[in-house]
Amino acid sequence: MEAPLAYRPPAHSVITDPLDWWREARTAAVVAVFAALLGSVVGVIWHAAAPTVGILAAVNGSAAAMKPFVGDDVWLGFLGVIAGIVCVLVLVVVAPEASRGPGAQLGLAVGGLLGMLVAARIGHRIGHHHVVEALQAAFPRGNAAGIRSVASLLDFKVRATGVLLSWPVASVVLGAVTAWVHELRQPTATNRLPAPVNSTYSVSP
Repeated sequence: MEAPLAYRPPAHSVITDPLDWWREARTAAVVAVFAALLGSVVGVIWHAAAPTVGILAAVNGSAAAMKPFVGDDVWLGFLGVIAGIVCVLVLVVVAPEASRGPGAQLGLAVGGLLGMLVAARIGHRIGHHHVVEALQAAFPRGNAAGIRSVASLLDFKVRATGVLLSWPVASVVLGAVTAWVHELRQPTATNRLPAPVNSTYSVSP
């Protein structure tokens, strides 16, 4: 009479959460701080690269002198896109694995907006000083209240606030694309299936 067959089931792995949420939080914080610091550099470049306004012509009502105001916003938006690309490239090079997690995407979004706010503030502070100096030189007998009033109209600042989204949008989109491309290059689920474990059968006499 044959004894029942002894069957050894195949080994299996325990599924765990692949995300380390503390690491994701740290990644988000580091990326946001880096973007905010980079925003100060963008603000300096923005003021240096943006077109200048002819103060005397603008005060006299010249329409041509007002055109650089549009260029100011365009330049800030362009620099914001470049800064967003730089943030993603630095993140991919320094921490390639962390760059594909949700913490990196959150840091890129929040940090991009912070970076644009810092850039707008830094550029405004530099430009405001130059506008006030130009008005004081053009109108040496003007009173301080009048100069401040005119400076508020001709100030170097963001007028189209929508450009502040250029940095976070560019960085988040590029970060998502890089993560998606990386996933496409990974083996398919079928190819990652573990090799079957041979079952052992024994027959007792």
